[in-house]
Amino acid sequence: MRLTLPSCLFLLLLSSLSHILAQANDPQKAEVPRELMQRLFNPGATEKELLEATKAANQAGVPRQQIIEAKLIWGLRAQNSAWLIKMLPELEVLATNFDATQSAGIKTADDIRAFIEYTKALQARDQGDQTAFKKHMQEAFWLAPTQAQLFAQTLDKGRREAKMASIKIDMQLVLATSGGETVTLQDLVAGQKALLIDFWASWCGPCMQLMPELKKKAKHLAPQGVVVVGMNKDDEKAEAVAEKVRNEQGIEFPWLIEPSDRPFTQMLEIDSIPRMILLSPDGRVLFNGHPQDPALWAAMKKLVPNLQEPGA
Repeated sequence: MRLTLPSCLFLLLLSSLSHILAQANDPQKAEVPRELMQRLFNPGATEKELLEATKAANQAGVPRQQIIEAKLIWGLRAQNSAWLIKMLPELEVLATNFDATQSAGIKTADDIRAFIEYTKALQARDQGDQTAFKKHMQEAFWLAPTQAQLFAQTLDKGRREAKMASIKIDMQLVLATSGGETVTLQDLVAGQKALLIDFWASWCGPCMQLMPELKKKAKHLAPQGVVVVGMNKDDEKAEAVAEKVRNEQGIEFPWLIEPSDRPFTQMLEIDSIPRMILLSPDGRVLFNGHPQDPALWAAMKKLVPNLQEPGA
C-alpha cells in the first residue's frame, strides 16, 4: 500500500480492473493473459514495474487506449506531475480519438480532457504560476465533477505546502520520551541531515498497521543521515501506552510524547493520522503528509541528494 487514494480515483481503478479482468475471463475476448492485465493496472507497481508491464502489454496486443489509461491512473495515484506532464501528448491524442468500447474504465473523452487540464494545473503549480493553476483546475472541475475529490485534495495539499513553507518548528522545545526522559528535536537531529517525525496513536488502526514499515524506514534511513522519530498523540496515559507499543513492536529509535497542549498538531495542522513531518535541522517543514505519499521521498531527496529508497 502507498498513498491513500481519493475514493473517486479508487473507484476508477476498481472499475478499470473489473472491466479488463472480466474480458480476461471471457473465452471470446481473452486475447491477453489475466496476469499481464493485473500487472498493468497494479496500484502498487513501481515505475520500473509499470514500464515493464506496458512493454509486455504492447507486445501482447493490448489496445493502446488501455495502456495509456493504465499509465494515467498510475500517474494520478502517485501524484507524479513529471510523469503526467510527459504524458500530455498521448492524452491529447487519446481525447481526440477516444473509443468507449476500447476503454479500460474511463467513461468519456471529457474525463480525459479533465485530466489533461488537471495535469496542466500541476505543471503551472510547479512553475509557480498561480493564475494558470487556478484556470486549469477550474476547467478540470467543470469537465469532470465526478473527480472533484481528487482535484480538491490537490488544492488542499497545495495550500498546506504554501503555509508550511513559511513556518519553523521550535527545535528546542523540551519533550518527554515514553521512558520518562526528556530531549529536544535539536538534540536528536544534531549532526544529521533531517528529522522525520511519525505522528501516531494507539487507537489509529492505520497507524498501528504501518508500524513495521516505520521500523524499516528508521533502519534504512539512519545510515543516510535521516533520523526517524515517533510522536504519540494518545489523550490518556500517553506515556504508558507509548511505552507498551514500543516494547511490543521492538522500537529502537526515539519514541516521544506530544505535549498535552498539542503545539505540533496546531502549528502543522494535523487533522488526521498517520501523518509524517520531514524537518530540516533548523526546523523548516519540508514535507507534511501521509507516510506513504511518494512526495515524501522526493522531499527527502532534495535534502539528501544521494538518498537511496528501499529496493533501489
